[in-house]
Amino acid sequence: MASLRERMSRLLSPKIEAVGLEVGTSALKVVELRAGNPPTLGALAVRPMPPGIITEDEVTDPSALVDEIRALFHDAGIQRRYTVTAVSNRQAITRNIHVPRMTIAELDEAIRWEAERYIPFPIDEVVLDYFVLDNPEDVEEGGQLEVVIAASRLDEVSQQVEYLKAAGLEPHVIDVRPFALLRSLKGSLLGEHLTKTTLASQNFTEGNEVGVVLEIAASSSTVTLVRGQRVLMNRNINVSGDDFTAAIQRAFGLDFDSAEEVKMEYGTATVPTEDEEDLLNFDAKREQFSPSRVYDALRPVLVELTTEIRRSLEFFRVQSGDALISRMLVTGGGAKLRGLPEAIGDSLGFKVELGDPWLSVQVDENRFDTQYLSRIGPEFAVPLGLALRGVAGLD
Repeated sequence: MASLRERMSRLLSPKIEAVGLEVGTSALKVVELRAGNPPTLGALAVRPMPPGIITEDEVTDPSALVDEIRALFHDAGIQRRYTVTAVSNRQAITRNIHVPRMTIAELDEAIRWEAERYIPFPIDEVVLDYFVLDNPEDVEEGGQLEVVIAASRLDEVSQQVEYLKAAGLEPHVIDVRPFALLRSLKGSLLGEHLTKTTLASQNFTEGNEVGVVLEIAASSSTVTLVRGQRVLMNRNINVSGDDFTAAIQRAFGLDFDSAEEVKMEYGTATVPTEDEEDLLNFDAKREQFSPSRVYDALRPVLVELTTEIRRSLEFFRVQSGDALISRMLVTGGGAKLRGLPEAIGDSLGFKVELGDPWLSVQVDENRFDTQYLSRIGPEFAVPLGLALRGVAGLD
């Protein structure tokens, strides 16, 4: 039982609990959690992003975006106004850097100087944050600390703060997507080690296992490697879910929305079987979009994607000398393409699975349709990870 001092402290300094809000090029998503061990799913909602509001990760119609965010919170029935959101992958720069051993108090200035080597615009024009992977007390005199830095342009962050405030929200944290994904997919990354205790720990993987998270979003993709609580590498790759859609658009002469429907209904990342082809013979429309024809359109993009993943893993091997992958997860809206995890695994030579973000939280099956949650899981990994940050003791 909490002491009187602890109870009074909570009353005088209440912990802020924030919702997770993802502002994407194709949709808005929000997740609300109730604090606990693990947290419990409280509410969620998704709202398609109307055309013309966001173009190539740039907000081109702020007032329309404000209206959509308000409507999203209304749809979800969410009253909380503190939010955790994230900059897009294109707007964020993350790097692992090394600095001489020093105290935490000395790091601010040192990291700002060191970060200038890795950031392609003036340091005064960025918002910079960092996370120290090593405890200075555990590093020998003359040794180095490994630090993850994250930076985004000040004007982009300022614009994000402005439209959130205009929507009546209070932005409390602006995160980066790969870190949100690690939080939400922690249950999947732990695999057979998943327990209530390991889920509450700081580690994303157990022992010396290396986990890989591949996010395939609408307009961008990332590969993130992690061991324990240490982020080993994060790299943007230039293949996204929209590239698969555009391939179908070109092959069949469709508009983008129609091509997206064909991708989700008939698309497959693996060679179609004869049974799959035979099932479509009775339908003229399905005959037009047979799995083999759609697969032929998608295959060049799939080859490019697996090539980029392989390059990322090889880059890490060269840098670190070891990259024995224990588990690879695929997430994001683009991961919903049928057979994609299996196709990537066949190309890379190890098992690849679809990440399940709901393993990291409690879900009341009397309130939520678990089959629906399973279907939308890949799309909700980012907002759930942001919501987990929102109940992790913000103050």
